[in-house]
Amino acid sequence: MSLHSNSRPPIALLTPLLAAFILFPVFSTATAIPSSTCKTIIGDKEWPTSEAWAAFNSSVGGQLIKTVPLATVCHGSAFDADACANVQANWHDPEFHESSSSSIMSAVFSNRSCDPFNPSLGCNLGTYVAYSVDVSKPSDVITSINFAKANNLRFVVRNTGHDYMGKSTGHSALAVWMHNIKSTTWMASYESPSCSYKGPAVKLGAGVTIEQVNQEAVDRGYVVITGDCPSVGVVGGYIQGGGAGPLSTIHGMAADNVLAFEVITTDGRFVNATATENSDLFWALSGGGGGTYGIVWSATVKAFPDTPVLGATLSFSTAPNVSVDTWWEGVNAYRTMTASLTENGGYSLAVYTTGSFSMMPLMLFNSTTHQLNSIVQPMLDTISALGIPFSYNQASFKNYFDAHATLFPLPLFAVQNTIVGGRLLSRSLWDSPKTFATLNEGIRSLVDNRVGAYDITVAPSLRGKEVPDNAVLPQWRTTQAEFAFFLPWNDTGTHEQYLQQQKTLTDVFTQTMKKVSPNSGAYLNEADAFDPDWKIDFYGSNYDRLLQLKNKYDPTGLLYGSTAVGGDQWVEIGGRLCRAT
Repeated sequence: MSLHSNSRPPIALLTPLLAAFILFPVFSTATAIPSSTCKTIIGDKEWPTSEAWAAFNSSVGGQLIKTVPLATVCHGSAFDADACANVQANWHDPEFHESSSSSIMSAVFSNRSCDPFNPSLGCNLGTYVAYSVDVSKPSDVITSINFAKANNLRFVVRNTGHDYMGKSTGHSALAVWMHNIKSTTWMASYESPSCSYKGPAVKLGAGVTIEQVNQEAVDRGYVVITGDCPSVGVVGGYIQGGGAGPLSTIHGMAADNVLAFEVITTDGRFVNATATENSDLFWALSGGGGGTYGIVWSATVKAFPDTPVLGATLSFSTAPNVSVDTWWEGVNAYRTMTASLTENGGYSLAVYTTGSFSMMPLMLFNSTTHQLNSIVQPMLDTISALGIPFSYNQASFKNYFDAHATLFPLPLFAVQNTIVGGRLLSRSLWDSPKTFATLNEGIRSLVDNRVGAYDITVAPSLRGKEVPDNAVLPQWRTTQAEFAFFLPWNDTGTHEQYLQQQKTLTDVFTQTMKKVSPNSGAYLNEADAFDPDWKIDFYGSNYDRLLQLKNKYDPTGLLYGSTAVGGDQWVEIGGRLCRAT
């Protein structure tokens, strides 16, 4: 069987690097660091021979992929003007990267390795994984684990590459690519092992995307808790990181609705994890972060009866007769409205930069037009009274799938053009004029300094329902909104500019939002990857227990992420992963 190359263009998002993640070249010769404490990298004498890789390829059914960066066609002897132009034109489109076995959605972690816009930097593997196994059965994962351990290789679990935190890549790493595990099993009456749930459920393979499960659900009259972006994988970092989405105000986080996992442990066992079997592993996987405790093969989750949806969109901008101050009053009117929206189980996503506001969309479930109007009309009256021209539209949908497919613009966001941070906004900030004014002022201080906002209204408190015992960050239960923020990234900027941009986001804007919402935290899937307080901000009071379980189920630290539980037990030195001393 022949080894095949990944010749499709990979994914990437921005390109800075903070001091904690040092910009490094790809070594043609390895640096002299003791292998007993560090992972083997390309160029080391211990690096597997071509014969060893070929034998490994045969052992996984010929599914080993050697990484060829997507922008290779923009460099050196491989340069192809038309192909390079195509890469450059599509570089910021996530769909261009999603089917790659080696792509990196975060430019921070792609580290400008084989960049399509900067041929002078050259093309090398950099932070891309060296090889990936296109997994088709659990034994492929187990064989890959054994090979990585035997050769002291960095090991990575990846699916679509939607990852702001750098978990799905690594210099000289071997990856298991779970993207093509697309099987589903729908059950009209599933009884959980603990007997705490009996009802409809679906078993999702590790590669199932939000789009796939939403389509299959509507065909059966169901809905499943998923996120906004249709191409994100459901079972990996989304569920394991908690998983917020439009239906979370009603039904909770995605992790709240997991009934069972099938997991491959780092010692090569295929096990079940439920509330009654390996219950501590089940607890950790349900919100404690992806790619950390084991390799999840499937997740069985609750399904709910489908629901009619009322949707609305709103946009307005500054104009000759609309000042920035007036425009901000309109934005604040939107934020005022969101309190009653979540009281009625609703959701909204607003994207704005100074002078341009777009709510795309607002969603209200199983409700009446009268109820929707009672929520939004005070906001519209305020905006109108301010003299701000606006566009407002609303529509009704018979099911969730149609609403989701119609209301969310595609692509929902671009990649390789921003750096990202985030903060959960506590419901208490809406409780008094003083705290609400502080919130509005804090957000304005970011946005007026070229920060863009993804202002996501979602409140997964599970009011009136029992909150599951899981590893979801406890502060989610008192959250009114997730405020994600981003800075623009220049395709042709310098390393120094990138470093300063990331430093500003971490040291200024992330800290500002912590002061605004001091007792909350951050959504660990959409946060500042260089937050110095990541343990408390991402995991809260769950961290110590999660670390105990990390050390139990992954005692050798096979699974690594800089902000994953136990991540500080390792350091990256010139791209080489080494045990922290």
